[in-house]
Amino acid sequence: MRTRFNILFTCCLCILTLTATAQQVNFCGEMVPMERDFVSYKLMDVIKGHLKYRNFLPVLKAKTDLYFPMIVPILHQYNIPEDFKYLPVVESGFTNATSAVGAQGVWQFMPATAAAMGLEVRYDNDERNHLLKSTHAACRYLQQLYRQLHSWTLAAAAYNAGAGNISRNMKKQGSSDYYQLVLNNETAQYIYKIIAIKQLFESPEIYIPGFGYNVFNKSTANMSVFSTPSPGIRPPEIPKTPEPAARDFKSIRITVDTKPGRRAPVTASVFAARLQRNKSFEDGQLVSVLLLDDLQANGVYIRRNTQLSGRGWMVSDRIYVDLGFGNTITLCDAGGKKGVPAAALKEGEDVRLMKI
Repeated sequence: MRTRFNILFTCCLCILTLTATAQQVNFCGEMVPMERDFVSYKLMDVIKGHLKYRNFLPVLKAKTDLYFPMIVPILHQYNIPEDFKYLPVVESGFTNATSAVGAQGVWQFMPATAAAMGLEVRYDNDERNHLLKSTHAACRYLQQLYRQLHSWTLAAAAYNAGAGNISRNMKKQGSSDYYQLVLNNETAQYIYKIIAIKQLFESPEIYIPGFGYNVFNKSTANMSVFSTPSPGIRPPEIPKTPEPAARDFKSIRITVDTKPGRRAPVTASVFAARLQRNKSFEDGQLVSVLLLDDLQANGVYIRRNTQLSGRGWMVSDRIYVDLGFGNTITLCDAGGKKGVPAAALKEGEDVRLMKI
């Protein structure tokens, strides 16, 4: 069963990587650059982490069924994108928890921020624990962050790290792209966590094999989309057909052509290269590669013995590097597998650049 799940998950990962444009993952109407390998792999890594606790997902989904109808109208009132309804799921799991640093309530407000947004924070009356009042305050705060940063993705990141920290990093690194910014580990993971929850709640059929039928008719039956119905219980409009076998697993959001001979073979060119030695590595660090072959890509000709550099990200014990060619050039290990292990970087091993 575990092998079957791993096969299905790997298939999902390949589908999302190869059909990023078709899948069009977005957050608050802003496209997630799934064409970048490190983004798609990192998002799938976070989703895979959530799936370790998939037995808890129905409980969390039941809470959202209760709270979303209360907070979504308030988001609309302030013209805040509806995707922000997933923020308190990540922040608190819809509990009035208190963090180690003093953040409290469903929206996890710090005392000073809560007070600045008009909430009363006293020992005998802490409005951070009042769902509706704290939601209004969160909307006011998100509006303020958006006015400062002009991006809902950056506003969400600033909700975690503070607008000042995000602005300083943007200025220092010369980029306003969240997915390229080098941030502290918590904030670097934050948007991915929100998008992962959104994907699991809105498209569970992509990630959870055998999750049940109800996702095909979300508007009926008071059941979690993650639940499997009792035998014989089906909505009238759903044909009574056997549960799909593993070989029939496919997404209702992504069309995958599985018929042989229908796709033209993908041609790839492979170029030899060598990693520059780096004894230690952290997310966002530059990784340098020495070309051992001449390379031509995106209309640019690069001679051998030229050094290329790009930011690297660690995903599932492998380092993926964006060399600035979009999804055209991929850094692979000597065996042709995407990404390189940390040991290869430490030893300065030979690698391959694959051009598709």
